[in-house]
Amino acid sequence: MGRTVSKAELGEIVGRDERTLSRWQKDGMPVIEFGVGRGNENQYDTQAVIEWLMRQAALNGKKESTRDRLDRLRGDREELALAKDLGEVVIEAEMVSRFEAVITAAKIELLNTLPDELSATLSAQYGVQVDDQLIREPIELILRRLSAYDEDDDDPEWDPDEPDDEEGSEEDGE
Repeated sequence: MGRTVSKAELGEIVGRDERTLSRWQKDGMPVIEFGVGRGNENQYDTQAVIEWLMRQAALNGKKESTRDRLDRLRGDREELALAKDLGEVVIEAEMVSRFEAVITAAKIELLNTLPDELSATLSAQYGVQVDDQLIREPIELILRRLSAYDEDDDDPEWDPDEPDDEEGSEEDGE
């Protein structure tokens, strides 16, 4: 998904006036949200609009018939199925479940197995009793920091020890 913009912003991006954008909208240009009521503007996804414009350019101004659109969609579906069969693309839901399983296995290993085994190894090697909590506590701290990670947070000064901002927080004055 691209950036969400108003009609005026979209006009600046594509170099057309708002009347042209209104005409394109009637011709099928995608709109994310229709502004209802006075002062509420339509919202557009720049990526979707640019893709739509590219399809229109490929048609050389000709209208795409229902049959042509259906054929194009079927072709797209076949291409996607082939790419999946060839391992060139993956389904997001499958990747998420696999990733979650790997993360869970790693957490179990880090929290349950590693501290006990490492403390036993260090105790045997150095001849002193090593408390597994000395190993477990830093691991728990690291896992807490990782669980606080927000992929949408582009702040380079992000502090993993601070909780994510909540909507309507006291800092915002709401």
